[in-house]
Amino acid sequence: MKRSLNIVIYLCVMVAVVYALYSIRPIMQHFYPYNHQDIILEQAQIHDLDPHLIAALIHVESKWNPTAVSPKGAAGLMQLMPDTAQWIAKQIGLELKDEELFSPQINIMLGCWYLAYLRKQFPSFAAALAAYNGGQGNVRQWLSEQIWDGRYETVHNIPFGETRSYMRKVTYTWSIYKKIYDRELINWEE
Repeated sequence: MKRSLNIVIYLCVMVAVVYALYSIRPIMQHFYPYNHQDIILEQAQIHDLDPHLIAALIHVESKWNPTAVSPKGAAGLMQLMPDTAQWIAKQIGLELKDEELFSPQINIMLGCWYLAYLRKQFPSFAAALAAYNGGQGNVRQWLSEQIWDGRYETVHNIPFGETRSYMRKVTYTWSIYKKIYDRELINWEE
């Protein structure tokens, strides 16, 4: 009898949790928008990336402001440095004017290409994400000098506080996007 009561209580709690999640979803979507979905989904598919990650990265980098410019000069939704964007454009055979970095289509295309490129350059996805923020040279140095082993679980060993914080913000925001937007979840750990 007690076991049956526990099962009923458990089921009631689970129904309440599911109801609460679905009730709060529209509110969460207001604070975590998913703009430019068609572009993100297309580029994520082309580059074998989780679209929720791209949305999280954009949210953290620019808060969805296509004209955002960082104090260091990174531009657009995915906050690409103009020199890096020019290098990417050259790699893919694209003529790029600096003002085109503010085009969501171009910025997301270049940012996804770059993230996929970094993923191939580093031994883990966490290291690739750290390189997106902290620079390839820095991450290579941390790995070669064994300052950081490239795993998310040891992100506290990253010497740059900004990159440590960035990794945590993107990962947390990624989990939120996966929870509030219905898409197939993919494990990107390597």
